[in-house]
This record gives sequence, structure tokens and C-alpha cells, in this order.
Amino acid sequence: MGVVNVTPDSFSGDGILPGHADRDGSKNIRAALELALRMEDEGADIVDVGGESSRPAGVYHDAKPVAADDEIARVVPVIDALAARLGVPVSIDTRKAEVAAAAIEAGAVLANDVSMLGDPDMAGVIADKGVAIVVSHIRPGGHKGDVVADVLDDLRSAVDSLVDAGVERSSVVADPGIGFAKTAPQSVEVMRNIPRLRSELALPILVGTSRKSFIGSVTGEAVAHRRFGTAATVALAVQGGADIVRVHDVEDMASVVKMSDAIVRGWDG
Repeated sequence: MGVVNVTPDSFSGDGILPGHADRDGSKNIRAALELALRMEDEGADIVDVGGESSRPAGVYHDAKPVAADDEIARVVPVIDALAARLGVPVSIDTRKAEVAAAAIEAGAVLANDVSMLGDPDMAGVIADKGVAIVVSHIRPGGHKGDVVADVLDDLRSAVDSLVDAGVERSSVVADPGIGFAKTAPQSVEVMRNIPRLRSELALPILVGTSRKSFIGSVTGEAVAHRRFGTAATVALAVQGGADIVRVHDVEDMASVVKMSDAIVRGWDG
């Protein structure tokens, strides 16, 4: 899954909005389309479009929420253009049901919700639209005990809520929420337990570690220099049974995925 951030404040420094905006937004759309097409060529199987940074306020003190109307204005024209041109599915990275609904109407076939159904209307939108959803773990109060047990308990509850709302369980992907309301050691511990998460949840697993702060905590590297640290986490995720990895550097990480997958699952040439 390749990341296309239509934001001015992405933590990873790759937001398209700065320096590209014009009155009708056409430069934003062209820049996003060029990036997405390149990602597809580099091996992305899904392109994930986001209009609000998910960077944690505890780390980035200038992090601010984006109004739903502003988020829709950012992502819908981009998704409309991408859905018409790409040969791979487009997903919408949002916490808001209203944004998800508008993005799905524009052509997104997957919602990537990093708030774990923080919007009470999200499950209903997904059921009504008949699309898939990535439900990402977050416990805003943090973790005082067994973080892996917390992730399992909370994700089971979220999946039950989706199913109760009419979403097919086969349309749900679980994301353990690496880096979301978790310390660096807790994020490492969750990474170490991906096989357990995959086994006990019995759902496809998405792992998003690309350039995140826990990598910098371990390696001492700034965001722009976390590519090798990201590669290590991607290889481990594939080894642990992850079905999707969400990354910024698609070309490099696609090679990591292919090699890791060949070793784990076998390769006959």
C-alpha cells in the first residue's frame, strides 16, 4: 500500500499540498496522480489517499484536526482522478464517516480508519456502501499492562461492532496501530507479536511502520533517514504473516516484500 498524503503537515514530510496548490486545485491533482502512477509502476497494490495528518499531538505539538469539509475538498478530486487512471484500488485514510462516504462515492473501495471507529457513524457507512475497511488499533489513554492483549481485546470489540452494523467480516482488515498511543518499546513488542495477532484475530493484517518515530527511537535517525529501519520492520511484518504493508517508499519496500515473501513462503523461480 503506497501512501499519497494530500496534506500540508504530514509527519513524514511528503505532503503534496505545500507548493502545489492553485485556485482550482489542479496542481494538487496532477501531483497526486503522478505520484500514484509512479507508485503503481513501482509495485504498489493499493494507493491510500489521506487529507489529514495522523501525526500524534503528543509528539507534534502543532498537530491540528481538519474539518470534514476541508478534508473532503482535499481528497475527493484526487480520488476521482486516481480511480479513473489507476489499475489498482484506491483507499481513503480518514477518521471521519462523512469523508469516507464522499471518498467512496468518488471511487475509493477501502476505508483506512486509524481511529478504530472513533466516529460512531463509520461502521454504518461501511455497511451501507459495501466496501472493505482497515480498522486500526488505538487506545487514547495508552497502555499500562500487556499491550498485545490490549490490542487483541480492542480490535475484537471493534470488529464485533462492524459485524453488528452489517459489515461482512470478510471485508475487515486489522491494523495493530504501530505508533498510535504506544511507546516505542510497546510498538516494538507489538511488532514482535504479529504472528499471534494474525492467528488469534483470524483476519488479514495491515502493518504501517513507515518512517515512524519508534524507528527513530531505536536507530536515533530523523524521519528522512528511516528507510533502512522501515525496511527491517517490513521484512519482519511479512515474516509474521502481514498481508499488507503501508509504506511511503514503494520501490524499495516492494523489493523488501518480494524477497521476504519468497523466503517465508518459498519461491520456485
